[in-house]
Amino acid sequence: MNGTIRLNGVLRMYMKFKLFLLFVPWLIVFSSFVVNLIVGYFVTEEVYTGGVISIYVYMLIAGLIVLPQMFPFSVGLSMRRKDFYYGTLVVMAAVSVITAALLVLLSVIEHEWASGWGVGLHFFHLPIWNDAPAIGQFWMMSSLLLHVFMLGFVISSVHRRFGKMGMLILTIVSFLLSSLAVLIATYNHWWETIFSPLLEKTPLEIVSWLFPLTIVYALISYLLLRKSTV
Repeated sequence: MNGTIRLNGVLRMYMKFKLFLLFVPWLIVFSSFVVNLIVGYFVTEEVYTGGVISIYVYMLIAGLIVLPQMFPFSVGLSMRRKDFYYGTLVVMAAVSVITAALLVLLSVIEHEWASGWGVGLHFFHLPIWNDAPAIGQFWMMSSLLLHVFMLGFVISSVHRRFGKMGMLILTIVSFLLSSLAVLIATYNHWWETIFSPLLEKTPLEIVSWLFPLTIVYALISYLLLRKSTV
């Protein structure tokens, strides 16, 4: 019972920032949509745009800034680190689900009812990306939204636990390892071998492969936050 009460406290804390979590990302998306709608009105060809990707970028940024903004505040309210962590997961999972549901709904409206909003605009419904059934699209979008958030969150957790020096070391090691991997793949002509199987997969399959990484990010974040200072 006490754990539930503490978790509810974290959820109430996040409700005070619902503007940042729910309204701001959609304001950005719809601003991009309006711009593309105007462009579509003045061109004769169909317009395909990746403007909706802005909401995924926003979720990544949210993962980076939620921890430094909310963690000291929660600890100042005598909330346990574990409660803050679980509360954050619940809130962001809910945000991902709500956002994905709206994206699927708008995709259906654009493709089946609005006929490209009358100007041939493909903003929410894109070829290949939205080819899966609605339930598949919902899973793909919600899991990808949560994935990019947790990616930002785990990076921010490294900074919270180890400070600027830890981030510097992580950046250098990541750069060196990725550079080494690129050199090895290029030298051995592995790029076709690596990417050819991916071209045969659907976006739903590829995004589903990322879900285990999301779990890994979540576990690493939890371990780092347990030892983090305010």
